[in-house]
Amino acid sequence: MEDQKNQNQPIPFKKSSSWKKVLGKKWAFPAIYIGTAAIILAFVMWYQGTVMDTVSKLTSVNNENVTVTTPANPETTPQENPSVPVTSSPQPLAWPVGKGVTYDLGMSYYDEQASKENQQKALVKYNNSYFPHTGIDLKATDGKSFDVIAALAGKVVKVEVDPLVGKVVEVEHADKMVTVYQSLDNVTVKPGDEVTQGQVLGSAGRNEYEKDAGIHLHFEVRVDNKAVNPEQYLVSPETEAKNQ
Repeated sequence: MEDQKNQNQPIPFKKSSSWKKVLGKKWAFPAIYIGTAAIILAFVMWYQGTVMDTVSKLTSVNNENVTVTTPANPETTPQENPSVPVTSSPQPLAWPVGKGVTYDLGMSYYDEQASKENQQKALVKYNNSYFPHTGIDLKATDGKSFDVIAALAGKVVKVEVDPLVGKVVEVEHADKMVTVYQSLDNVTVKPGDEVTQGQVLGSAGRNEYEKDAGIHLHFEVRVDNKAVNPEQYLVSPETEAKNQ
């Protein structure tokens, strides 16, 4: 009978009762959430560390099989395709005056680096105003007309009559250089002609812009569409005299 009594009595669930008590606390669920999150985060960090370690080992192995050669002096190491300079040193220009002509240099090029005195001498007076002289003037000592020749071989790109500077011829050369011949009396070439150094282009004459200069040649050199001092490109008079 006693055994039957014991069988009919309910068996207490102490553990279940303990969990219920714990879960019944206000801090239970937040604590469980934080703990679970900490476990997941720890797992993720472990996994990333394992992957990075594997990648690092693979990279080290690959780098051991690669040889990088650095030149001792890169500046002097020859290249397979050496670069070609865009421009070369310009050929000296011949004085654009025909052979056997004795001539003088008239008005010079207006140089911004020159003295004030020389700058004043290189100003053209026209209509009561003064303008910088963009070239050099050449005159025969006898005051007569003379043959004007090409200072350098090239292609004639312009032949025109200007109301101020007279007949004009422009010859294009390499290195973006153009030689300009103004104040011509007549012209013997036309646009498109290929001329050689020393070939006659026309003869010296007068113009309205430099009326006081009389019969002369106004000669300009332009590089990249900018007027420059022609004398820095012309051969020395001594060298020219030897060649004539």
